[in-house]
Amino acid sequence: MNPATAYKRRAIESATPVGLVVLLYQAAVVDLRRALAAMENDPDSPRQIEVRTQACHRVLAIVGELKGALNFEQGGEVARNFGRFYELAERLIVQAGFQKDPEPVRELLQQFSAILNAWREVEARPAAAPPVQAAWSA
Repeated sequence: MNPATAYKRRAIESATPVGLVVLLYQAAVVDLRRALAAMENDPDSPRQIEVRTQACHRVLAIVGELKGALNFEQGGEVARNFGRFYELAERLIVQAGFQKDPEPVRELLQQFSAILNAWREVEARPAAAPPVQAAWSA
């Protein structure tokens, strides 16, 4: 196993539930940036099509993980709102991938970045702060 893979594996294995959400959002932001760059830089070249397609597929997989982790019983309205957001994200990613339209990706990148920053703030709270895990089953 190469060092980068080993580092990522250790980060995932040692992360808290909130830390895992942060890692997923970070990965989504990275892949949304890749998809956006591929759409803006010669979108019809075979290499950019491949980059865009792979990045969109990874974001869809991440959104699927986030959606699957929602706990609607404990999370209530917050979980339902995230569920609707994830469904919208899935539609926009598929639309952007097929139409080579960077605008939906730009919008999603802004939203995922804002939510990532909010989760980072939650993660940085002292241990004595009340937990904010109710929307997720993790």
